[in-house]
Amino acid sequence: MIQIEVKLLSYPSETELVAKIGAAICYLGKQKLSEIEEIARNKPDNYLQEIIKSRHLSIIEHNVFVFYIAGISRVASHQLVRKRIASFSQQSQRYVNASNFEFITPNEIEVSQFAEEYKQTAKSNFDLYQKMVNAGISKETARYVLPNATTTQLIVSMNAHALIDFFAQRCCNRSQGETQEIAMKMLKEVKLVSPTIFKEAGAFCDFYGYCPENSNSCGRSLTLSQLKEQNKNKQL
Repeated sequence: MIQIEVKLLSYPSETELVAKIGAAICYLGKQKLSEIEEIARNKPDNYLQEIIKSRHLSIIEHNVFVFYIAGISRVASHQLVRKRIASFSQQSQRYVNASNFEFITPNEIEVSQFAEEYKQTAKSNFDLYQKMVNAGISKETARYVLPNATTTQLIVSMNAHALIDFFAQRCCNRSQGETQEIAMKMLKEVKLVSPTIFKEAGAFCDFYGYCPENSNSCGRSLTLSQLKEQNKNKQL
């Protein structure tokens, strides 16, 4: 079984101080950076937590976190690169020979009656790819036969606000399984180095307190319409 690997490569050395300075600039009216920085350094963590809870998230956009991600399928990487704002550098199938690549077998297929047929089909595609490359067909053309299950690796960078939005969407129980696992591992990494900023981060219902899915909700949290109905009943 191929294991998804997520490693935090880079992050600001004083990530939460930068956010506190941003908050101090917004709210305290001081003119000198030395005064602002001194006040920010003396602010407790709950000062930052309360601002994040108020959803003033621009103050954490100045902190950028860089991840290495590997052992994922092209399916998952396509979902990742849809995220804005973020930067990506992904392994090229145009220049890199895919003969040593592997392919992902989703658990739903692994436990089904199609598992063996799926694996044989993927292997046949890889074999055909290599035959074409050996015959002189360019890698960038031969790659058309490779399945979406082909493994890839990439570097991803996002600021803290973008990460919170990403976690809200991709840590959700309704997110595709592989992508949810990537998001959960990324969340675990950033919580180790920036516990205050990411204290409440997680699925949408963890951060915002309700589920936006309505009829598609997994039932873990009340939907917005259910909350409105609940409040309406309280007023009666």
